[in-house]
Amino acid sequence: MGFVVYEERTGRAQKYYKKESVAKRICTQHNTERSYDFGTSGQYSYRPDERWIYSSYADYEGVLMGMKEPERKIWAFCRG
Repeated sequence: MGFVVYEERTGRAQKYYKKESVAKRICTQHNTERSYDFGTSGQYSYRPDERWIYSSYADYEGVLMGMKEPERKIWAFCRG
């Protein structure tokens, strides 16, 4: 079973990954604010519009069903 990276607020999936470590790295890279200095070309600041999080695909099914966090925890517990 793989892992899904998705937008925290909307639940919109970004991508599916086979390994948890890759999904975690992608989320960290996306959520980290950074600024770049290009010398004479100027500066560029990156601020993500939407925070990304990841979960297993089985847990993401709860997001697809429209469950909020407390409901998803109960659903995951009952699922085993």
